[in-house]
Amino acid sequence: MSLAWYRNSSYLCSMNDERLNRHITHENLRLRSENSQLKHQMEAKDSMLQSKDAEILRLLNQIASDMVKRSDVDEIVKNAVAEEHDRMVTFYEEKMRKMAAEYEAIIASLKKKDDKGGKAGRRKKPNTETYATKEEAIAALEEAQKKALAMAEMAFGGGGEKITAERKPAVNPQEENADDDSLVQEPVEQRGNYGQTDYEPVERAEEYCQYGDVDEKDTIHNYFYPEGCDENSTIYGERTQTVWELTKPKLYKIINHMMRCRVNGKKVWGHVPDSPLGKSHRGVRYNVNMILRKYLCGNAECNIQKAQHYEVGIDISRKTVNTSINKIISRVREKLENQLKFHVLQDSYLYIDETVGRVCVSCDDGNDHIRNRYFWGIRSATTNLVYFIYDKGSRSRKVIIEFLEQFIGTIQTDGATMYKIFEANPELGITRLSCLVHMRRYFYKALMFEDETGIARWFLERIRLIYKFEKEYKKDKLSAEAIKEHRKTDILPILGDIYQRLAVYAEKANDKCGSLLMKAIHYAQAEWNGLVRYTSDGLYRPDNNLAEAIMRDLAVGRKNFLFSGSDEAAKNLAFAYSLTQSCKCCKVNPYDYWEDLLTNAYDPKRTIDSFMPHLWHKAY
Repeated sequence: MSLAWYRNSSYLCSMNDERLNRHITHENLRLRSENSQLKHQMEAKDSMLQSKDAEILRLLNQIASDMVKRSDVDEIVKNAVAEEHDRMVTFYEEKMRKMAAEYEAIIASLKKKDDKGGKAGRRKKPNTETYATKEEAIAALEEAQKKALAMAEMAFGGGGEKITAERKPAVNPQEENADDDSLVQEPVEQRGNYGQTDYEPVERAEEYCQYGDVDEKDTIHNYFYPEGCDENSTIYGERTQTVWELTKPKLYKIINHMMRCRVNGKKVWGHVPDSPLGKSHRGVRYNVNMILRKYLCGNAECNIQKAQHYEVGIDISRKTVNTSINKIISRVREKLENQLKFHVLQDSYLYIDETVGRVCVSCDDGNDHIRNRYFWGIRSATTNLVYFIYDKGSRSRKVIIEFLEQFIGTIQTDGATMYKIFEANPELGITRLSCLVHMRRYFYKALMFEDETGIARWFLERIRLIYKFEKEYKKDKLSAEAIKEHRKTDILPILGDIYQRLAVYAEKANDKCGSLLMKAIHYAQAEWNGLVRYTSDGLYRPDNNLAEAIMRDLAVGRKNFLFSGSDEAAKNLAFAYSLTQSCKCCKVNPYDYWEDLLTNAYDPKRTIDSFMPHLWHKAY
C-alpha cells in the first residue's frame, strides 16, 4: 500500500501546474455530476414514497367506507328477515284458524245427521267387522297381534334382542349349575338373509393372500379369558384369530476364528470359504439386504444408509455402500452372465423392449458427462428368465442382431425401426410379432384430443372386443391348439374389419381425421403384418406387456438413484436387474436366492445351472 502511494505521489509531483489544474477540474466536475445524480435519485424516491403514501391513504379510506356500507347492508338484511318472519307467522296463523273453522263446521253437520237418522242410519264401512261386546273386540285384537308376530317371524327370522318366555337364560360361569349344558341359551338366529344375492358367490382364489409357512417355534399363542376367569375355569368353547407379524431387523455379530493346526507334518491355517463377498466385513444377509433394497425396491444408496441407521444403528458412508454393492455384483456377473444369456436364447419365443437410463461417460473433451443411454430388456416366454443388455448405451440394430445371432424363433416388439431388419431379412430365421397395445395407445391419444367424428372410438371398441375374447380363453384355461382355433373364428373377422377401415380412412378420409388419428392409422398399417401373425399360434400373445413389466423397477431406480457412474457400473446394474426380475418372474424368493448365491457361488460341488432362477427352486 505504501509503495503504491509513493509512486502516485511521485507522479503527481512530476506533473506540471497546468496538468494538475486540469486534473482537479475534471475531478470536481465528476463529483458534481455524481452529486446531481444522487440528488435526482433521492427526489425520485421521495416522490415515489409520497405517491405510495397517497395510495395507502386512499385504500384505507375506501376500506373504511366499505365497512360502513357493509354494516348498513347487514342492518337492512336483518330488518328484511324480521319482516318476512312476521309475515309468515301471520299467514300460517290465519290459515290454521280457517282450517279449524272448517273442521268445526264438518263435525257439526255430522252430528246433525246422527241426531236425525239415529243408529239405524249409520253406514258400515267396507271390510270392517263389528263386535257386540268390548271383550270380543279385545280378543280379536290380540289374535291379530299374534298373526302379525307370526308374519314378522317368517319375514325376519326368530332372532331378537329380548329373551322370550320360552327361551332359557344364559348361564353364569361362576354358578354351581354351570356344568349343565341344557341350561345354556341357544345362539340367536340370523335375521333374514341380508346381503343374499341372486348369483353364485365367487370363491376367493387360493393365492389371494399367501403369508407363507411359519415354523411352530416361531408361532406365539395368546389366550384371552372373560373378566374374572383364568386357565383354571371351565372352558365351553374356543375361537381363534390369526395375526401375522413382522420382526424388526436385528444386527448380529459373527466372529470367525481361523485356527492353525498340523496337517501332513506342516502347520496350516484354516480359512473362510471363498465367496463373492471377498474380505468384506459385512456378512451375506447384510449384503443381500443392501442389494435388494437397491435393485428390488429402487432405493438410492443414501436411503439405504439412512434405513440401516434408523433400524439397527449402523452408520456407514454412502460411498462404502455403493462400492460394496458394485464389487459383489461384478464378481457374480463374471460367473453367471454367459450362462444366463445362454438359457434365455434357448427359448423359442422372446419379448423385447428397451428403455432409457442416465450414465456418467467420458466424452471427447476429456471430461465426464451424464448422458442418456439405452438398456435392452429380454424376457423368455417359457422359462420366464430376464436378461438386460447394456452395450455402451447403444440403441442401434447392431446390438440386438449380435445378441440374437444364435437365436431361432419368434420375438415380440414394438414398432421401433431397429426391429424391422428381421422382417426384411427372413434368412435370419427370426419371426417378428407386433404389439396391439402400442397400436391402441395411438388411437387413445387421438380419442382424447381429436375424436370429433368417432373414428378413434370405433377402433378402440374393436380392440376391446379382441381383449375380451383373449380374457375368456385365459379364464377357460384352453390349450394352445384350442386358442388357435378360436382365434380363427372370433378374432380374425374383427381384424379383417379393422384392416378395411384402416385402408378406407388412409386413402379417402384425410379431411375428417386429425394429425394424431392419421398417425395412429399409419402406425397400425405399418405394424399390421406382425399383428396378424400372433393368431397363427395359441402360445403367442397379442401384446408386448410382459416386456414392458420388467422395465418398471428399472424406471423406479432411474428416478431414485439418478445415474450410473460408468459404463461398467451400468453393466452391473443391468445384470443385477436381470437376476432380480428373473426371480420375480419365476416366483422365486429373491432373498433366499441371493443368500444362497452369495454363500455357495464358489462351492465346487455346485454347478452354474443350479444358480439359474428357473432351475433354482427345483434344486431346493
